[in-house]
Amino acid sequence: MSKSKADKTTIKLRAYPDKAAGDVAQNNLSEDQNNALEQLKKTAQLEEEKKKSLEYLKTIEQLRESLRQEQAKTDEMANMALGLEGKLKGLAELEAKAKKVAELEAKVKELTEVLGRISGIAAAGKAD
Repeated sequence: MSKSKADKTTIKLRAYPDKAAGDVAQNNLSEDQNNALEQLKKTAQLEEEKKKSLEYLKTIEQLRESLRQEQAKTDEMANMALGLEGKLKGLAELEAKAKKVAELEAKVKELTEVLGRISGIAAAGKAD
């Protein structure tokens, strides 16, 4: 059996008929890779923003707790101030009463002296 010349001839075909078609496939692959890379960058950015947001939330919560504590201290100090004002008022009233007592004691002393003089005059009048 003899083979014909057509059987012996090999035809080489390219997977892509021309060079431009191969470039398009490579560009598409690069575009897909670029898209994937951009997606990764965006995901990384979102993760970083999420991390920052969580840190900010923690800071906000700490500041809120600090504010609550400061408000509690302020309320406590206000109550103490009210108590001290009440005590001060009480002391002022006691001071006024002490002054009144001192005035009354001075008046009693004065009246006692006057009474002593009157008694002396009365005794002198009886002796006559």
